[in-house]
This record gives sequence, structure tokens and C-alpha cells, in this order.
Amino acid sequence: MARFVKCLAIAVTAATFVAAGAAQAQFYKGKRVTMLINYGAGGPTDIEGRIVARHLPKHIPGNPTIIVKNMGGGGGMIASNFLGEVAKNDGMTFGFFTWNVLAGMIGDAGLRVGYDKFRFIAGIANPVVLYARKNTPPGLSSGADLMKAKGFKACSLNVRNTNTIQQALALEMLGIDHKPVPGYRGLKAVEAAVLKGECHVANTSLPGWKGSISATMGNDVVPVFQLVAPDESGKITRADALSDIPTFEEYYATHKGGTPSGPKYDALRTIVDSFMAMFRTAFAAPGSPDESVEALRTAFRSMWKDEAFLADYEKRVKNRPKQIVGEAGEKRIAALSKLDPALAQLFKDYIAKLGR
Repeated sequence: MARFVKCLAIAVTAATFVAAGAAQAQFYKGKRVTMLINYGAGGPTDIEGRIVARHLPKHIPGNPTIIVKNMGGGGGMIASNFLGEVAKNDGMTFGFFTWNVLAGMIGDAGLRVGYDKFRFIAGIANPVVLYARKNTPPGLSSGADLMKAKGFKACSLNVRNTNTIQQALALEMLGIDHKPVPGYRGLKAVEAAVLKGECHVANTSLPGWKGSISATMGNDVVPVFQLVAPDESGKITRADALSDIPTFEEYYATHKGGTPSGPKYDALRTIVDSFMAMFRTAFAAPGSPDESVEALRTAFRSMWKDEAFLADYEKRVKNRPKQIVGEAGEKRIAALSKLDPALAQLFKDYIAKLGR
């Protein structure tokens, strides 16, 4: 009898999955889905997003068409606000974003819809590389020489953007004399400014470094250090794809001595640990149907086993992506609301200082 009950339970579960799959297939069959990218064409987010858009449809039940729409500006928040306030919650629009962790942490008024209100689909881990022009005075032969530079311009995004604050914190902790120049619309714009010599130092994601900067400006720039989330054991180690670039912690130990600590380092790690673990995030609009969210989550899981996708991604980014799907990502987003008030104030002070 027990065996019969167990077999019946398995059969019911299998039937449920089949029914769910059939419903999802019907939901998206013959439809056109819009994927919003919250930075401009040609930038790191766009590079990665278009690889996803190429391969994801065949993994979505019903095989819909995916149309990519770039919507840059506001440190990535214009597209976030559009997805939260304007896009229909019918499952036909989702975002592939470089999310603004800092805005979520401090309750930035510019982020009118909190990330916890979206339907989380998936996240992709990425480290960030700080790089510098070789002609940064007095001249750099390696990233270590940046410690001797003075008064150079460090370009970044909006003053309320995670990219900007983590760069400012890291450079200030190292005690390097520099001039922050925030306000660029996207990392592609920052890259162009570095190429033209308008600024000397900037940071970018792994796809930006591997897929664009090192390929087009390799003779003009040097990597300085990488910011990376801890591994599963909690250790901060170099990303596999950046094994020749020291972590910030290694760079600090070499040039300042010891282990970085204190409120500024706590603030830096708070950003990095959340941001780098889910550097790119896929969100559906608030209130999107469960069947659409589950179909997209299932598609992302399936795509991560697709060798054609992985090969395409690795060709551009020189690394195989690490993914977070479903509840694991939701827990990270929920944790943003529990930020230490002292750290929140530190972030706000930095925003005000950079804004001046």
C-alpha cells in the first residue's frame, strides 16, 4: 500500500510539472517579449544582454521572440522605473539590468520602485576591474604604479550609482590623490572618455574588460585591481578569468600593508558582496503572472546547461557565467533593507561629497 501511495504521489507530481509546462508553453506561444537593457548599446550590460537574448527564446516554453530595447540613463534607474511603473505586468516585458545596489540600500528617491517589488528571475555574478591609462602622469608600466600618480581624473557614472561609490571608496582607502569625475551616462561612455584621454582611471565589469577594453585598448591601459564577491567558503580570491589581476585586498596589502578595515572598508564590502554576486539581474514587472515568472526562471536554468550559449558567452567574456535563480536572489535583495544605519549615512555623505 505504501509503495502504491508513493508511486501515486510521483505520478501526481509528474503530471503537475507536465501541466505547468503546457500552461507556460501556451502562455508564450507566438508572442513577442521585450527585454529592457538599462544601459546603452555597446556597453558591458548590452554585450551580455544580447548574448542572453540570442539564446533564451529556445529555452522558454512556447519559443517566443525576444526584442531588445536599450533604455539608458539615471544610473540604470530610468529602465528600472519604466519596468516598475509603465510596463504592463502581463509577462511580456522583463529587464536585464546592471542593478543599482546602492540605490536599493539607501532608499534612493530616484529608484521609485524598490527591487524587492519586482519579480526576481535570475542573477549573474561578475567581478569589476579598475584600470588606468598608461600615460597617467608620471607614466604607468603596471597597475602598481598608480600609487605614484597624483591628480588624475577618475571617471564614473551617476553619483548615486554603485559603480561610482565603490570606485571612490577604493581609491580613497588607498590614499591616492585623484579627482573624481562622475556623471557619465554609461560605462561605454566612460570607456570612450578614457580612450580619448579625457580621464585616466575607470572601472568596468568582466564583460567590459574582456569583451571590449582589453581587446581595443590593451596597448593603452593597464589593469590595477579587481573587486570580487567572496566564494562559497567566504574567501576573497581572484576570479578565474582574472587570475593575473590582484584583488583589492591583495593590492592594499602590497602597497599599504596589512588587511583593510574600518567603516570605509565595511561599506565597500557591503556593496561588493551584494553587487558582484548578482551583477546582472533579470527582473519581471511587479505583479507579473506566476506562470510567466516560472517559465523565465526555468529558461535561465536550462540556458545555463546549453553549451551553445556557454560557448557564445565565453567567446565574448572569456569566462563561464555563475548564476543565481529564484529564492536565493530574492533573499539577497531582501537583505538590502537591513543595512546598518551608520553605513547608510556613510553612503549618503559620499554621494553629497561627490555631487559637490
